[in-house]
Amino acid sequence: MHTEYRFIKSIHDIQPLLSSLNENSIIAIDTETTGLDPFQNRLRMIQIASLNQPVILIDLWKASYDIISSLKKIFTSSALKIFHNAKFDLKFLIKSGFIVHGPYFDTMLAAQVLSAGQKSQGFKLSDLVREELSIDLPKELQNSDWSGEFSEEQLSYAARDAQVLLEIYPCLLSKLENAHLSATAELEFECLSAVVDMELSGMLLHAEKWAKLTEELEKNQSDLAATLHQRLKEGFKRIPQLPFMDNLNSEQPPLNLDSPKQMLEALQQLGIPLKTTSHEELSQISRQFPVIQALIDYRKVTKVLQSFASTLPKYIHPVTNRIHPDYWQIGTTTGRFSCRNPNLQQIPRDQIFRECFIPSEGNLLIIGDYSQIELRVAAEISHDQRMIDAFQQNQDIHCLTASLLIGKDIGNVTKEERQAAKAVNFGLLYAMGARGLQLYAQNSYGVEMTNQQAVDFRKRFFEVYQGIASWQKELSTSRLKEIRTLNGRLRIWEDHPKMTELFNSPIQGTAADIMKQSMAMSFPYLNRNNIHLIATVHDEILLESPQEKAQEISHFLKETMIKAGKKFIQQVPIEVDIVIAKNWSEK
Repeated sequence: MHTEYRFIKSIHDIQPLLSSLNENSIIAIDTETTGLDPFQNRLRMIQIASLNQPVILIDLWKASYDIISSLKKIFTSSALKIFHNAKFDLKFLIKSGFIVHGPYFDTMLAAQVLSAGQKSQGFKLSDLVREELSIDLPKELQNSDWSGEFSEEQLSYAARDAQVLLEIYPCLLSKLENAHLSATAELEFECLSAVVDMELSGMLLHAEKWAKLTEELEKNQSDLAATLHQRLKEGFKRIPQLPFMDNLNSEQPPLNLDSPKQMLEALQQLGIPLKTTSHEELSQISRQFPVIQALIDYRKVTKVLQSFASTLPKYIHPVTNRIHPDYWQIGTTTGRFSCRNPNLQQIPRDQIFRECFIPSEGNLLIIGDYSQIELRVAAEISHDQRMIDAFQQNQDIHCLTASLLIGKDIGNVTKEERQAAKAVNFGLLYAMGARGLQLYAQNSYGVEMTNQQAVDFRKRFFEVYQGIASWQKELSTSRLKEIRTLNGRLRIWEDHPKMTELFNSPIQGTAADIMKQSMAMSFPYLNRNNIHLIATVHDEILLESPQEKAQEISHFLKETMIKAGKKFIQQVPIEVDIVIAKNWSEK
């Protein structure tokens, strides 16, 4: 695959492209960098491909002031800018002092939208080129040394990566239009600038407070391990001649508490009826056997230590002293964001953890959270009139459900009854059976309900919310293999989907679309005011703002999040809770 290119050495070489740009222009942009970290590595080369012209290659380290100025005009032009994995290139461009304006087209995001949840891999540029153009695109030079003198092979490789974006763009554009996914893809592209800002901004961790918390957790783990060993020993003393218990009274622990196999064998020999040591199975009998509750408590603190407490400080960046996770816009099959390196979306909600996330000195956090957004989406999709009326009348939906389930005046519903109804509301949206509801209530909300109560609650729920019941029945008997959100985001299954997935996808996917819409709509204003997005967690947006601007920005964020929700939901009002906070736990 031969690609014609021009290595830019003077302003005259770049002028033809600059002069030809207008709102109908299409250019493809790629970059070569000395590494993957925009804070520590450098942007070396910029490649720009345009229709019917050679690809232009700019060595940024040797480019004159005039060339840099011309590049800035190109990046802020109204031309459509095609990237593959745009957030990588945009981060390096921004850190190199460039301002880049949309509109964008990201071939990786377009391919992910088109996959409609059917695959989680295969979105590399080489995979797309093979799929769309039946061409092999060698990538051996991707990780070559871009800090020295360029070889002819490197220049050819760099030009080809930009040119090929122009060639696959019409293929992907046509597929998006034919699949009625243009609006979904456009939303993803509009959200790009917000995602880039979020990753570059990162979050500030109070390292000293976190270190103290980690010490306390390690002590807690040690105490729980001792308690668990003691309860195991007490049990084994009642049963002589058990295997692997010869050193019962030795200082060394007789078995590995972190080994599911050893723990299962030990617990079974104590006469405890277990087939596995999964959390689901353990939680069912934790009240009967104190040793089981001890194991659950030990595992909980161990998981937190391994997942966050011990590892999070390693992600504090040496340049910024902040944590910069990777956010993947289409990180789940429903279209939700996912987060990695580290996964801040899974930081426990407990105060002791979240109070360690703070703003820089002189700043405050502004936290916007959609209130019960999935229930509101469900009411809109199912046309459940009782639920719609409740939201329109600003009733507490969980108190309403409790009163309807137990036949009690809504004003007399207790906190415990509301919590149980909350488990019912969220659990039954996604086709849980009675047993699943019972476990979900216990594990997620700390609510104990008998199996008969779960059966009765489930039956009553679908009697009072007939719109939800009819919608679920219609879906469950339709034998559908695809479904869409209110914005048209598509989810496809090769085989018949599980009912939980069929109900979950349009609800959670629409909530994800609303979140992305709010980020896309808010970014231009925030950017002009030097306010930064620092995180998103499902239905929640976190900003960091100077103290003097906090009130103004909080009003703006609330209005924008509501406006974004109203683009997709008309019958049900959108509610957003806003908090101005000194740390994340104050939400």
